[in-house]
Amino acid sequence: MTFYSTEFKKPITISRKNNIRRLSLKVCRITGKISISAPKFLSESEIHKFYYLNRSWIHNQINQCLVPKIVNDGSFVPIEGNLYEIVAKKNCSKIKFLENNQICIPKNISNIGKEVQTFLIEYCKSIMIPIILKKPNLIIQKIKKINFKDTKSRWGSCSSTGSIMLNWRLIMAPPSVYNYVIIHELAHLVHMNHGPLFWKLVQELSPNYLKDKEWLKKNGKEIRRYIF
Repeated sequence: MTFYSTEFKKPITISRKNNIRRLSLKVCRITGKISISAPKFLSESEIHKFYYLNRSWIHNQINQCLVPKIVNDGSFVPIEGNLYEIVAKKNCSKIKFLENNQICIPKNISNIGKEVQTFLIEYCKSIMIPIILKKPNLIIQKIKKINFKDTKSRWGSCSSTGSIMLNWRLIMAPPSVYNYVIIHELAHLVHMNHGPLFWKLVQELSPNYLKDKEWLKKNGKEIRRYIF
């Protein structure tokens, strides 16, 4: 269910749920999407009143949203910490890297952003999966599945069943940074918490992890600005 806000010039998404008792409001810092979660029993008038009373908060959140960078011909995209220019060429038969920090794409591609995204996801897999498989045998034996997604709030996750998820946008970060995230998630296969033993293992596998962790904290939002 949605209703259109003339004040914010965008639809407000309403999600009704059985397992909640109170209203909650969320503004995505990347897309600016406004969503309200509401109990199933609540009337529409109460939901609209809740929205009306929280308009100033919504304005404040939208003002903090990142300005998106649309990926197109001529755009510069960070890959492994270096900027690459997207260049459309007639003599380019398939998307590929060029020596002078460029990504060549065929001239006739209609959706450049999506093609570049697919290319980067495959490149990310080719780089990160071998890194994962080179880690200590104690960790490798527990890996059951490796997924690459575009999550809004996480750079990675690890389940107790051995399923590893990595955000493919990490390929935009310097190698030491995505190596840290990989090690962080793999360490959870040994310690499913963030206790002292967990961080000791991370330190052993990635001695400079604090520097890489800080880089991600400062620059993570910039990586998420790119719209493919």
